[in-house]
Amino acid sequence: MSAERGLAGFIAAIALLSLAGQGHMLLGLVAAKGGHAGHALWVFLGFYTILTNLLVTACCLARLIGPWPAFWPEPGRALAGLALQIGLVGLVYHLLLSDLWAPAGLHFWADQGVHTAVPLLFVAYWALFAPKAALVWRDSLRWLLYPAGYFVYALVRGAADGWYPYPFLDVGRLGYGPVLANGLGIAVILFAAGLGMVAVSRVLPAGQR
Repeated sequence: MSAERGLAGFIAAIALLSLAGQGHMLLGLVAAKGGHAGHALWVFLGFYTILTNLLVTACCLARLIGPWPAFWPEPGRALAGLALQIGLVGLVYHLLLSDLWAPAGLHFWADQGVHTAVPLLFVAYWALFAPKAALVWRDSLRWLLYPAGYFVYALVRGAADGWYPYPFLDVGRLGYGPVLANGLGIAVILFAAGLGMVAVSRVLPAGQR
């Protein structure tokens, strides 16, 4: 097995184990409040962290097993964009969210898996192995489509049931103006980071398709 496939498989395994731990934790929290498994799944799929880790898992399995699905974006752009998004997951969590709770035991390791290990490993995978020759500056705009879609998704969900997954998206507490400003600020950071990724890709290993 090549080093690329080995790292892709390792990331997929870490992500799956961490997601399972997060799901177990969430199921317990929801059950403690009288909720059911369906509601736990609904909440689980409301988090950007969870959705992005699921995408990382799918991409790593595709790189491990092959071939790359024809209906997905070109692998160079898809992997770079996903590295940008999962990097954001780790950055936002450790700068803004990690002090809001203190998981213990298995749940601590699951939490660190989705917020620390997977982001660091996948960014390293992109830097070392992902194809980069096709990246262009306008990709920085394309990579905003996924977080923009999530932003709308989170607000629609919140409007329907009053629950928002992150404090900076909480329209009920902040109002739409500040939440939209928060979203715009994150978009600007992502766009700048995307430009930086394209620039860095010019000096990194070209990778393999």
